[in-house]
Amino acid sequence: MNALTAADWEQFRSSNRSIELIQRHYEFLVHGTALQKDLKAATLGDGIEKLDPEAEAAALARYHQQKDTKTWMKFVPASGAASRMFAPFFAFQQAAKMPTFDFEAYCNSKEGSAVKRLFTALKRLPFYTSVYAKIVQDSSIPMVSDLDFFTAFVSFVLEDKGLAYPKLPKALIPFFVDEKANQWTAFEAQLLEAFQLGDPHQATPIHLTIDKEHRSLFEAAEATFRAKLTAAQQQIFRVEYSYQHPLTDTPYLVGEQDWGRDENGTIAFRKGGHGALLENLNRLEADLIWIKNIDNILLNQDNAESEHWMKILAGHLLGVQEQLFAHLTALDTLKTQADFDRMVSFIQKYFDPTYTLVASSKMPNEILYDYLDRPLRICGMIPNEGAKGGGPFWKKDARGKSLQIIEGVELDPEDNTHRVAIQKSSHFNPVMMVCGITDHRGKKYSLYEFRDEKRFMVSQKTLGASQIKILEWPGLWNGGMAAWNTLFIELPATTFNPVKTIADLIR
Repeated sequence: MNALTAADWEQFRSSNRSIELIQRHYEFLVHGTALQKDLKAATLGDGIEKLDPEAEAAALARYHQQKDTKTWMKFVPASGAASRMFAPFFAFQQAAKMPTFDFEAYCNSKEGSAVKRLFTALKRLPFYTSVYAKIVQDSSIPMVSDLDFFTAFVSFVLEDKGLAYPKLPKALIPFFVDEKANQWTAFEAQLLEAFQLGDPHQATPIHLTIDKEHRSLFEAAEATFRAKLTAAQQQIFRVEYSYQHPLTDTPYLVGEQDWGRDENGTIAFRKGGHGALLENLNRLEADLIWIKNIDNILLNQDNAESEHWMKILAGHLLGVQEQLFAHLTALDTLKTQADFDRMVSFIQKYFDPTYTLVASSKMPNEILYDYLDRPLRICGMIPNEGAKGGGPFWKKDARGKSLQIIEGVELDPEDNTHRVAIQKSSHFNPVMMVCGITDHRGKKYSLYEFRDEKRFMVSQKTLGASQIKILEWPGLWNGGMAAWNTLFIELPATTFNPVKTIADLIR
């Protein structure tokens, strides 16, 4: 390990950091992400299932019939900052400072394509009216041309003298405007969805992971939302918050081997990626949990199809889980006298069509019990119409093979096996999933037992003038759930509506 000082050791000790873990982090950073081996693309009919109308209807009916027998929660990672969302506006401001700047040429360049779209459809941004009202009140802003107005609009959105949206969490940016010209944030749209997933007597509880410094902003936004509800609705509605634990932050390297340090010379740490949220997920008290990204949401009736499919996925999971629990109960009671052939057929139908029960030092009932006694998830998959990379794959493992969501950084286009797998891949993961985290006895699983610790991810970033190597925990739905029993279901593309940049708000 690159030289550590006595002060470094004291830093680790006083902050309750594991020296062994720090050493492993350093090794991961030096050696990089371990590329995944023995991969094959999961495609429609080979790992990804498309439900027929009868199966959809049956799953939806099962959800409505059985949902009250389980406890539910919606888990929304919502700590992401909005700064990257406004990248097109920042890029425009920088380009406009150049003395030779030509707006028309910029709009027709690759870099300026998003700005061109925004310039021509600016009035369709959900916060256009409020920004416009502020600009016209300021007589110091020159308004000779449309470009003058656009420049002022960009400044007002980005800068502290205006809205300073990039400093807010993405969850609190107005994403929608309704027919009455009321603005709604992504956070509020997620809260509305929680009502639709529940029933008139109990909305589905929602748990959001946020940055601690934004807690008051979220609570204020929640209070504004609650004020729009009836007294009865307020009684059946529950919102929880949690933060990414500081001890899940990871060190980084400057160059190839030097510790990243702050201005005081202390070893610095960065957020450990969404895989660090496994700690938050592991603490939830519910039988079943929906996971949905904060920005993958629409408003009210526009979101109906997404809500419809969330219920279908949940109902399908309940049906699979019912069979799985019956097999585990049989193994508990009958042990070696259980019907192994039926269990192998079940595994082949849902998890691995080539699975065989191979003799080993373990008894057959123990092998099958180990295979089935795991958290269960169903992930929605969207046909990939753009650039290919990370997504759904088959991966060989100790049990045979399993369905995995592989991150792009875990793939190497120069590796022949990976290149073939990437070329044949047809879908990507929109991060709409439903998870069963309790076993057949109703006991909650310890989710850490089902994480692949080796799937840390290393990538290059720029910090000031330096190139740094950062380390992220195995991704929440990647290595963080590597040993779960997994099913992939194809969803309509209309259920996937992420907002990566401000241009995506032009709907």
